Amino acid sequence: MRGIRHGGRARRAAAPGPLAAALVAALVAGCGGTGGPDRDGGQREHEVQGTERARESREARESRETGGARAVGVATYNVYLGADLKPLFAAGSSAELTERAGEVYAAMEATDFRERATAIADLLAAHGPEVVGLQEVARWERGPLGGQLEVRYDFLALLLDELAARGTPYRAVAANDNFTGRMPVSATEEARFTDRDVIVVRDGLPAARLRTANAVSAAYDAKAVLPSGIPGLSFVVPRGWSSVDVTVRGETFRFAHTHLEAFGSPDVRAAQARELAAALAGSPHPVVLAGDFNSRPGDAEGAYGILAAAGYADAWTAAGGDPDGGWTAGQRGSLRDANALSHRIDHVLYGPGGPRAYAAEVIGDEDADRSEPTGYWPSDHAGVVTRLRLGGGR
Repeated sequence: MRGIRHGGRARRAAAPGPLAAALVAALVAGCGGTGGPDRDGGQREHEVQGTERARESREARESRETGGARAVGVATYNVYLGADLKPLFAAGSSAELTERAGEVYAAMEATDFRERATAIADLLAAHGPEVVGLQEVARWERGPLGGQLEVRYDFLALLLDELAARGTPYRAVAANDNFTGRMPVSATEEARFTDRDVIVVRDGLPAARLRTANAVSAAYDAKAVLPSGIPGLSFVVPRGWSSVDVTVRGETFRFAHTHLEAFGSPDVRAAQARELAAALAGSPHPVVLAGDFNSRPGDAEGAYGILAAAGYADAWTAAGGDPDGGWTAGQRGSLRDANALSHRIDHVLYGPGGPRAYAAEVIGDEDADRSEPTGYWPSDHAGVVTRLRLGGGR
């Protein structure tokens, strides 16, 4: 579903041991994939030249559209850990838990982040937002039971490599590790999973055009406690947020980023939203807040409503988007089925006194966005790219 530009309407859019307990806590948020294939030099040169022309055209257009005002592109994208974790919590024994963990790992490999990263990089490179919040940025390690583990899949490194290959390099400037753990995935091997949310910014731009400072990350006090199918065993799921101050052509805003609780009680998610609003209330700069909030616009008593009551505007609707469109979530976990996006929980929000949204677009939701050669959706979420005017107003 391509989004909206200047008021246009989007179209449709026995009890287990401590190792087992540790990784199930980590696996609450999912599993990952793997990195991108090399491209031949001629193709890279073609991509770089094409991207540069697109950037120059976009900047010229924005100068006309904003009357020369400072503008910035920001985005949010949940890149998907790669597997359905719910079966883990129904396991009734340590042996069954190990078997299901192995199945999760295999499902993660089947949704091949190596290939999906190329599709996500294509989308981000085409739009070139200066700042991007990425959720579910997995790192998977694997090795012999009790032995040294080695990194098999690092989503961040793989995606950054693909972006650099397209002539649109990004660098990580802030991150929060949500949870990590290690447990057996077979009779002879074990794995460690780490879930991260990461803020990346365009690299290689002159400091006069873009610079960052004051990176911060923090954990929420509110945490989900999830029961398991094993009597007496439950799992605590930490999550957090991060922020960085971004200066674009002399105008500074604070970009904050989070992934609110997905599996636990809505009360936990609401408590996290209140913590986040309070933490950002003292910002000396206008705030842009992006992420997967697991909360729909109609959720008046939940996270979305709490942030709206704290003064945050929704960039999608502020830029003229259909309040009932702009769907970003609901794709089936195999990533091979027909488009099943059905609701909007991924948002770019902003506080008063600084930015104003003038364009927004959903990316990764059209058949043309699928990966090659297999045809995966880039993620089980679509991303959102927003263009903001800086320098006052609403």
